Amino acid sequence: MTEVLCFDTKISAEGRIVIPAEVRAALNIKAGDRLHATVHEGEVRLVTVRSLLHGVWANNHGGDAGNAVQDVRRARQTDRARGVAKWDRVEHARIDETRSEEAIETDLMRALGLSR
Repeated sequence: MTEVLCFDTKISAEGRIVIPAEVRAALNIKAGDRLHATVHEGEVRLVTVRSLLHGVWANNHGGDAGNAVQDVRRARQTDRARGVAKWDRVEHARIDETRSEEAIETDLMRALGLSR
C-alpha cells in the first residue's frame, strides 16, 4: 500500500504555493520540473508529467485499454484494403463502360446461365 502524505501550505502574494520537501522527494520532483493540475469540484489534483507519460505509454502498449498500436495498424490496413477495393470497382466500371452492347448482353446471358 502506498503512503499517504498530507500537508498544509500558504499561498504567497504572487499566488505561489510551497510543496514541502518530503512531498517533493516522494514525487521525485525538483525545481524546474513540470506538474499537471486538474481542478474538479473544488479540489486540485497535481500530477507529475512523468506519471502522465507513463499512463499514456501503458495505454498504448496493452494493459486494460487494449493495444492501441495494433488497433491503429489494423484500422489502417482496413482503410487501405477498402481504398484498393474502391479503385478496383472504379476500374471495372470504366472497363464496363467501354464494352459493346453485344459483350454486355453475352456476359449477362452467361451470368444467368443462358449462354448462347
